Amino acid sequence: MLNYQDQRIGNEQELKSERIENLNLLLFLSGKTISLFGSAIYAFVIGLYLLRTTSSALSFALNLALYTLPVVLFNPIAGVIADKFNKKILVVGADLINGIFLSLIYLFITNFTFNVNILYFSTFVMTTLTVFFDIALESAKPALVRESGLVKINSQARVIESLSHILGPLMGGVIYGFVNLEGFILINAISFIISALIEYFIDYQYNLQIEKDKENSNNLNTFIFRLKEGFYYIFRSKNLKALVYIFIALNFFFNFTLIVPLPFLLNTIWKIDPDKYGIIQAALPVGMIAGALFTEKMMNKLSYNILIKKITFISAFGVTAFGLPVILFNDTPTDNFILVYYSFLMFLSSISIAWIDVPANVIIQKIVPQNILGRVLS
Repeated sequence: MLNYQDQRIGNEQELKSERIENLNLLLFLSGKTISLFGSAIYAFVIGLYLLRTTSSALSFALNLALYTLPVVLFNPIAGVIADKFNKKILVVGADLINGIFLSLIYLFITNFTFNVNILYFSTFVMTTLTVFFDIALESAKPALVRESGLVKINSQARVIESLSHILGPLMGGVIYGFVNLEGFILINAISFIISALIEYFIDYQYNLQIEKDKENSNNLNTFIFRLKEGFYYIFRSKNLKALVYIFIALNFFFNFTLIVPLPFLLNTIWKIDPDKYGIIQAALPVGMIAGALFTEKMMNKLSYNILIKKITFISAFGVTAFGLPVILFNDTPTDNFILVYYSFLMFLSSISIAWIDVPANVIIQKIVPQNILGRVLS
């Protein structure tokens, strides 16, 4: 009788735990979706507005630079802060401040003379807050679900990120056509506040592991020491060091074939139709989605080491395949051939990237203690 009652209580606790985990996953994905889409739409609309209003490529480029600068400046700082402070406060606070900040921008531009510098300022502040939001939320993942749920939360997060890259500009274009700048900023402010409200109800201590710091309190209170600790941890671990080298190689492959030479080849040398070029570029996030959706099945069949070896071997052929038409064709290939061939290669390349990136994040979240995860990720 006692065994039966113990088993029943155990089953009830397991069901309750599973419900909390599923709710955490749902709230995490909902909040992340709203934040990512809000940021993607904002970036597109503001960039388009600057191009249309100023007719200056420099203004557009400056706005893009202001999206990159906070990542370079504040990523390491965000990692230290994410490890030291309550992640719930950081995640909810970042989205809430973003919402309040955009509300103030809305009030300012509706009541005072509009100046384009306001948009530059808002871009910088929003991106800075997003840096802290991203690191805090990423480092909180192991505490939101059990270890067995890490593949699911990472792969589904990757799907949302890729969808925001595809649908964000599309939705931004629609909004730009129907809503003025003031209305758009207000809508975006409301979306960030809703996202903060959703993220408030996530249980950030569901699978929280408290790690005791061994170092003396004087050292721990210094920012520089905490920052260095993240680097030391990476290079003391053979597994993490190997992942760093893999990411360096992956970035080299990505930049060497996709980011720099391909746009130049398609637009400058072959002068492909812009619509077809857009489709080729869209194949990248579509492949990311496909890769992320099948990551869990792939990880059940192959170990990460075997997967890396296979993808590395395939990538070597992929690099060659990107340049093959330049060698084989004396004249410019037809637009239809370029469209099909490079869309297919972009699709396959992004699948391989997803199959490296998502499992790597899972491995990092499994082997790195939660009290230093923010610094390692940043």
